[in-house]
Amino acid sequence: MATTHDRVDIERRPKLGGGGPGKIPHRRGFGGGDDGGDRDRSGDFSSSRQRLRRGRIGVAVGIAGVSTLFIGLTVAYMVRQSTPHWDPILQRDIYDWKPISLPYRQLWINSLLLALSSATLELARRFMAKKEEFAVMCILPPRAPWDWPWLNLTVGLGFAFLAGQILVWNTLRAQGWYLRANPSSSFFYLLTGLHAAHLAGGLIALLYAACGRWLRVRFESQRIAVDVTAWYWHFMGLLWFCIFALLHFAKG
Repeated sequence: MATTHDRVDIERRPKLGGGGPGKIPHRRGFGGGDDGGDRDRSGDFSSSRQRLRRGRIGVAVGIAGVSTLFIGLTVAYMVRQSTPHWDPILQRDIYDWKPISLPYRQLWINSLLLALSSATLELARRFMAKKEEFAVMCILPPRAPWDWPWLNLTVGLGFAFLAGQILVWNTLRAQGWYLRANPSSSFFYLLTGLHAAHLAGGLIALLYAACGRWLRVRFESQRIAVDVTAWYWHFMGLLWFCIFALLHFAKG
């Protein structure tokens, strides 16, 4: 008599008992919350580094452009200083370059303010970088007694420098040195004015980072803005001392 064998598929399930449940398949995206969080934080950190790198490249290109501009102005300053001016009435060349009396006291004060702002900005940059490192590790940074609002101090010193430059211009106008009074005064206003305008651009970026909490800007964006602007700010400080040296040693 033929015997019929029915095939029955039995679902294999993890064996219970003994050392606990058997191996349970691990699906991507589920379980292992700590590992997934680490991957997310690592990805954010990598993205932050890429943004910072792009920002630094952009600032480097901008610094190269500003350097070219002021190098050209310096050459024009030196050439105009030694070049006579043709007078159609006298029918001869005359040297109309007259050295101006620089307000050294205020200029030195402005130089000190700019140097201090560069130092406070560097401290702000380092503290924000350290704070982000602690944030990646989910650790609150320790409170240090010298952890002051360096960024706010930098913004205040930057505005003080610009106010000091306005005071210098007012002092020169009070002495009769206007923009078109003489080629030397024209170059003084041009060099210092362009420097102040470029510095004001960096100050706007720092003010954006300083007010990030009220503008609801992410801390990562604030730190990148401070880090990138610090490069530009240090360059503007060095450029200012080069302009100061030019006006002092080559004033005619």
